[in-house]
Amino acid sequence: MGYFDGLTAASFKRDAEGRELFFIWGRLGKGRIIPSEADATWVRRYLKIYYVGVLVAIVPTLMISGDPFQPRWMATVAIFLLLALAVLMPLWQRVRAWPLAGERLTYGEAISASAKAHGAVSLAVLAVLSALMCAGSLLVALHTDGTTVGILGAVLFGACVALFIWMLAARRRG
Repeated sequence: MGYFDGLTAASFKRDAEGRELFFIWGRLGKGRIIPSEADATWVRRYLKIYYVGVLVAIVPTLMISGDPFQPRWMATVAIFLLLALAVLMPLWQRVRAWPLAGERLTYGEAISASAKAHGAVSLAVLAVLSALMCAGSLLVALHTDGTTVGILGAVLFGACVALFIWMLAARRRG
């Protein structure tokens, strides 16, 4: 499976009865019992398109937003976040009538499902790329005027390295 399949898989699990559950808000919300395979396919496709759209939209959004933490930047990021939530409304409209599940999604279950769907090679590539981005961010922090951005980048990509290594370990554990 691909990268976006891995992201999508983190929102699903099977309960003790073998029913597929969907957690629109991840581990923060209640799960819904998916009534049919066609509904499960629709939700997975919608989420993949959503993730692709967010990834494609975030780069130009940040490019036009101006200097970090300035009013224009804050407004642009706020508008982006509101639009990203608004685009989830058709998904929420569809799943809100589904029966609530009695189980919750744990962080470990979400990571394990995502790790299985990603594949070992893609996780290793993501870990290496994140390590390179972390190193680049540290260089930016140390050798340019972009100290804040460099530090934030190093923290973000350092966390990504740790996450991808954890996912590789979870994948090996089965």
